[in-house]
Amino acid sequence: MALEETLRAVLAQTGTAPAALTRGFLAGLRTALDGLPGPGTADLAADLDAVLAAPAPEQPVAAVTAASPLRESLLGLAERIAPGSTAPSHDEGTLWTAVHLNALRLSRREADLVRRAAEEVAVRSGARPGKPGAAVTLHGPKDERLIPALKVDGRVVAPGLAVSGGGAPKTAGSVPAEMATFAAMIPVLAELDPGLHHCLQTLEFSGLRGLAEPAARTGYVGHLNNRLEEVASQRRHSGPWLESVVRLHEALCSVVHLPPAPEDSWWGEWRAACNDALSDAALDSGAGTVKFPPGRYRSADDLTRHDIAIHYPERPGQVLACVRAWSSVHGIETPGRVIYAS
Repeated sequence: MALEETLRAVLAQTGTAPAALTRGFLAGLRTALDGLPGPGTADLAADLDAVLAAPAPEQPVAAVTAASPLRESLLGLAERIAPGSTAPSHDEGTLWTAVHLNALRLSRREADLVRRAAEEVAVRSGARPGKPGAAVTLHGPKDERLIPALKVDGRVVAPGLAVSGGGAPKTAGSVPAEMATFAAMIPVLAELDPGLHHCLQTLEFSGLRGLAEPAARTGYVGHLNNRLEEVASQRRHSGPWLESVVRLHEALCSVVHLPPAPEDSWWGEWRAACNDALSDAALDSGAGTVKFPPGRYRSADDLTRHDIAIHYPERPGQVLACVRAWSSVHGIETPGRVIYAS
């Protein structure tokens, strides 16, 4: 079977972990190609667009997955982290994926506890976590397994997802490396994680929209690609380049959970890396400055506008995420934007 036919066959298995992971990986590869000009790149991008745009065939309504000790334990773990994140039709592979994706929004300590608990229930049930099964690998600053593979009754039900310093090549050009790396990860994770939202103001002026909606995800990824191209097309360290980096930072940091993941989580660490990259860009260019709002919302003063309030009584009055930094480039000020707990 030709590769394109194989990919279409996997993508047709809607609602399964292999289909979601394959679609997410292809979307991430498509995003990365925009920054990698060269022979054959345009043809490959067009082929990927065709595969990803193909409508999924009509599927019969899935029967409720039979209960099993492993499934029930994974269901409990996933719901404990993110209530409402599962469905009755989810099988062991989908729930295993959900548990590990949900762990990425926890503090590192809590995430390690959840991963150990998931591995223990898998081993007790006779499943084989971590191997065999080849994980899809994304490029990143260090080797990290985000979702271990899972094999149940001799069948790989979750192929896994890893980050590797030796993965795909970095995007060349004037895009800050951290931002380029995160931009390639987001389409993959948005395809897999139904808990992700975006609040990119150009597309969703006053609130947040779930990236589980195919139209919302397609629109967001397309806009992210445009902003990557804007940065790549500008002369590095110029005023227009810094403006485009500010806009790219906004696109990346507008992807959040509800509530947004804390600073010491995997997601929080990537937000911090993007903040550092933007600060370095402003310093290196000399064309302007950027500022990030303080932790207390009442102290934000005139730094932000059109902020988003969410009901989160555990942290009232706290800034939960900066989704756009305040910037001044050649004397033109642009207000920032935050999500805060009301």
